[in-house]
Amino acid sequence: MRTTKAKEAVKVSLYLDTRRKKDNGLFPVKIRVYDSSLKKARLYTTDFELTEKDFDRIFHPEKGQRFRKEETEIKDDLNDLKFFYQEKIQAIKAFTFEALENSLSIRTGEQNNAFYHYECVIMDLKEQDRFGTASSYELSMKSLKRFLTKKRGKEPKQLLFQEITVKFLNDYEAWMINEKEKSPSTVGIYLRGLKVVFNKAIDQNAIDKELYPFGIKKYQIPASKNTKKAFNSKQLETLFKAVPKTDHQKKAKDFWFFSFVCNGMNIKDILYLKWKNIEENQIIFVREKSRRTKKANSKPIQVPLIGFARTFIEKFDNPEKKKNDFVFPILKSHMTEQEKFRVKNNFIKFLNQHMKQLAENNGLIGNASTYWARHSFSTSAIRKKASIEYVSEALGHSDLKTTKNYFAGFEDETKKEILEDITDFMR
Repeated sequence: MRTTKAKEAVKVSLYLDTRRKKDNGLFPVKIRVYDSSLKKARLYTTDFELTEKDFDRIFHPEKGQRFRKEETEIKDDLNDLKFFYQEKIQAIKAFTFEALENSLSIRTGEQNNAFYHYECVIMDLKEQDRFGTASSYELSMKSLKRFLTKKRGKEPKQLLFQEITVKFLNDYEAWMINEKEKSPSTVGIYLRGLKVVFNKAIDQNAIDKELYPFGIKKYQIPASKNTKKAFNSKQLETLFKAVPKTDHQKKAKDFWFFSFVCNGMNIKDILYLKWKNIEENQIIFVREKSRRTKKANSKPIQVPLIGFARTFIEKFDNPEKKKNDFVFPILKSHMTEQEKFRVKNNFIKFLNQHMKQLAENNGLIGNASTYWARHSFSTSAIRKKASIEYVSEALGHSDLKTTKNYFAGFEDETKKEILEDITDFMR
């Protein structure tokens, strides 16, 4: 039976492993844990590499020496990592290297590498034909790699989970906002991807849940700013009456207003419409997003066909009208899902580019993207006194909170009308 060792019996230090110089001329920095009772030491990998000169300058500075910003960051990150190991050792009643490694959940191979788990998530998503979501994770991982490249001077092959501390995340957020000039919303999108990767690694027992840096009293991901993307009634009238300067602007305008009059239908859902979805007086479809995520609860959306929508379909439809053919000849049935994803994205970029120009030509503020058509429909409906439940059903939302986020508030004239209605007893 091993007895509890004194706290001083196990020492943790930073160690420059000079046994083998890498091709880039640098040596790996490692965490050295020394058990004085056994007179044995083990080295644990970090993602840092330095020259002997830089290591000595940072960790054995001369009196009065001033540090460069990047040197201070390296010193702070490595000292944080050293302190993390010390905390783990303090928590072990009877120290052994095996107990330490179990508490750190150190595994052979890539199990402790966040980038490996990113790749696994991305691969799984692509196998499910969820290329949009996979792209979001790819952007998240690339952003983290750029951050580490800035810190270390080269693109990293690994990001160890134990390196992702509260300080690491705060530094990343500051870099994104101050240096890359990204919004807190973008930071939130990227770090929610990292949070999912963390949770998956914990669920797979690849790492210890104590490494988890997110949550109350830890790092909290910035909340997405609820930017209202809706035109009011006068702006919609201006946009509808606007005369396009090019055929591209005309096509973009037609698709934008088709989305608007079809309950703010998402462009992807428009492109995926098939002739079997169109009945005499309405369109009935299940959102592509819902089809993938909530198959059991996918509720069909019903869209009444008004004059503008009928005219639009006749103008842009596919002459082949078999029930399983796409209504609009943007996508082709022979395409793979990845090809459809690429064509769909390019078409949305086309619409957004030309709608933005049309809006600006007519003095409208905002980029007039396809999202504005969807938000403008929901906001206009509520301003015209439609119930939030009706709008939620029309948009295909399962949660009223989601619908409320689409609403850009009441116009002043509508507020006045509502106030007059509820005070009519006073007249």
